[in-house]
Amino acid sequence: MATWKKVIVSGSSAVLAALQVDNLTSGNVVIGGGSAGNLSTTAINGTGNIVATTGATGLSASGSFSGSFSGSFFGTSNLPDLTQSTGITAFTYDGSTTATIAVSGASTLNINRISKWTGTAFADTSLTDNGTLVTGSSSIQLTGASSVLTGSFSGSFAGITPLTFGTGLSGSSASYNGVTSTTVALSGSVSLTNNYIPKWVNNSGVANSNISDNGTTVTIATSASISAGGLSVTGNSTFGNNLIVTGDLTVNGTASFVNTDNLYVKDKFILINSGSNTLADSGIVVQYSTGSGAGAIGSAIFLEATSAGTYGRWAFAYDVTGSSTSVTADEYAVSAKIGQASGPGTATPTWGGATNGTGNMWLTTAGDIYIYS
Repeated sequence: MATWKKVIVSGSSAVLAALQVDNLTSGNVVIGGGSAGNLSTTAINGTGNIVATTGATGLSASGSFSGSFSGSFFGTSNLPDLTQSTGITAFTYDGSTTATIAVSGASTLNINRISKWTGTAFADTSLTDNGTLVTGSSSIQLTGASSVLTGSFSGSFAGITPLTFGTGLSGSSASYNGVTSTTVALSGSVSLTNNYIPKWVNNSGVANSNISDNGTTVTIATSASISAGGLSVTGNSTFGNNLIVTGDLTVNGTASFVNTDNLYVKDKFILINSGSNTLADSGIVVQYSTGSGAGAIGSAIFLEATSAGTYGRWAFAYDVTGSSTSVTADEYAVSAKIGQASGPGTATPTWGGATNGTGNMWLTTAGDIYIYS
């Protein structure tokens, strides 16, 4: 059975079953940077992780420590000073004396009072929030706010902007000021007839059109009928603009096309083997030998279904007739999974599967290349 084989290229990481390098000393650690950039060895000083005896930087140690330690930390005997910025009470910290950090003004804040910034510290505002109710020491005014208020409201409210009726609307009064009840209606709606589609007339309201819809049939005067079963047109018809057919198009007579040399398909996809629940050899044949109709012979690019995994594999073949229902592949297209985070592991190619996916590729973001072979 085929497996993934990694291709070693410049900059990639090698995964090898065994590696032999000459001139290495047994029991020592292998390091890089020897003569001419070759691997070399060095002895381990002590146990555990390896640390240089001098000049080590960026160390992170954990666990217990015994023995003596010499040298300086950050070049000084203590930590660098830690000082306050805006909003923190004044303090200093040099790593040798305990210091307490607090929000400036926090000691004067009261419970449930909303805080504000004074420029140098926090202080109480006049608003109280007890978890269910926000109150103020006096009336609360919202200015410059564009808000939506929901829920119940009690008290008085002023400032309603009058609502007036525009074209096409009618009511018991010409405007609404929030004091008197007003009924708004569509102008002309009282004269509409049941099942007739309305139209806009006189730039003032609606009225009946000449189109009726009883729920199953739309009637336009007496010359055309559109029913639930489709459009039935008698006599010769001419469409002066583009005609779009979203379903099947069946021609019982002769179909004539003005442009016979080229086929233009505006749709983004063409469905082949339509209506089937079984994968089958399917594709396109380009004629190169004499013949006519389905008997013409040509080269094919097709999706091979035989022994090609769940989704098949794209292939090429020659001497294929237009009447073929199955084709024997001569060569296969190579597909590549790109931008993968890691190697393929036990995965099999999507196109061709484990049985017929030979030659397909797997490329990682680290630059590693695998070929299924």
